[in-house]
Amino acid sequence: MRIAQINVVASLSTGRIAAQLCRMAEKAGHKALLCHSRDHAPGDIISFRIGSMLDTYVHLGLSRLTDRTGFFSKRATQKLIRQLELFQPDLVHLHNLHGYYLHLPTLFEYLRKNDLPVVWTLHDCWAYTGHCAYYTTAENAPDATAAKKRRAPQHTVGCNRWQSGCGQCVLRASYPASWLRDQSARNWKDKRALFQGLGHMVLTTPSQWLRDEVKRSFLKNYPVYVLPNGLDLDAFRPCASDEYMHQAARSYGLDRMEGRRLVLSAAAVWDSRKGLDDLIGLARRLGPEYCVAAVGLDERQIEGLPRDTVFGIRRTGNVNDLCALYTAADVYVSASCEETFGMTLVEALACGTQVICYNATAMPEIVTADVGEVVPLHDVEALADSVRRLCQHPKDMKACLKRAAEYDAHERFGAYLRLYEKMYRFSPAYQAALRRAAGKAADEGE
Repeated sequence: MRIAQINVVASLSTGRIAAQLCRMAEKAGHKALLCHSRDHAPGDIISFRIGSMLDTYVHLGLSRLTDRTGFFSKRATQKLIRQLELFQPDLVHLHNLHGYYLHLPTLFEYLRKNDLPVVWTLHDCWAYTGHCAYYTTAENAPDATAAKKRRAPQHTVGCNRWQSGCGQCVLRASYPASWLRDQSARNWKDKRALFQGLGHMVLTTPSQWLRDEVKRSFLKNYPVYVLPNGLDLDAFRPCASDEYMHQAARSYGLDRMEGRRLVLSAAAVWDSRKGLDDLIGLARRLGPEYCVAAVGLDERQIEGLPRDTVFGIRRTGNVNDLCALYTAADVYVSASCEETFGMTLVEALACGTQVICYNATAMPEIVTADVGEVVPLHDVEALADSVRRLCQHPKDMKACLKRAAEYDAHERFGAYLRLYEKMYRFSPAYQAALRRAAGKAADEGE
């Protein structure tokens, strides 16, 4: 089987997932191709770069002006199609199609014309909305179910307009931001027309929460499987060297903790939904006995932190350093308000560290009573109480490791390979191959 992966990045988060799927497919005897727009693909994977950075910037600029993300980069997408025609995939696995690099009509015309089996992993909500990637914290969005003449309530949280057509988007300034226009209603209609036309597509989500949301969208008629993300437990594990942990602490400035309890949080990108403001409030409530550290901040964010609150740590690409930080922490906190999975929670558990998260979106699916606590969204006082409680009465490290083992990459990604094989067996290409084989056998028997 020949499998093509398409994703905006080749590393970080979703890129690591696509790359690992390529590796596992090759190991199982299949051929794999990773098609991506940004970052460098790992050297052990056959890859194709979609467009150039200039193409990305042009797409981004036009999206800012027109609110039409996904409807530019036609020439770059045509080059991708030519590469796919050379590769001749038996199955295409889609990941994040947003990110200013694809012309959706061109890609889906190719998929429809060739009647290819398609797996589409939804890592966020963008596929079925007219604009945004997340909507649960949108404020004052008009209710899609309300009568047109009725005024919206004074203050509402969350948006349901994606269930019936979008429009009047209150998240126009959020990723993928539009400066001038709101074309969310048009985008929603165009996406619905494009995405509903495939005869052999299944969707996967990393959480039950996202599956439930998809089943309320225009994608509801497709099969949707919950396949949680997998973690490489050979890479993410407790740091066994005290010396290495001390070196990592010195490298990131944590040697100045002076015996305080370490409360850790991490993100690849600290945008508004990740909860940095709540962490600042948490640090103030916990006081000088605790050090609240945020990993992954950029220099501007670190410089903007109030004094004597959160300790800012730059992004680290070194997994061993990250594991040392996770292991050194007394408790890991995710103050994020919108997640379709919660990978950093699993990473912390894999290093034996207990965890806390908000009762929001998909994160509570990971945190059981044996490994941590779940607190009400944005209740920073409850968050502080939970930190104190877990530091005084910590969860069993073995329970944390056992919970993390449920997300072992070999098993989780193996489920994708089984899905690939099942889809391929029922695909038109496979059935045609069977007919050709049967015809050849009949000819030889004459």
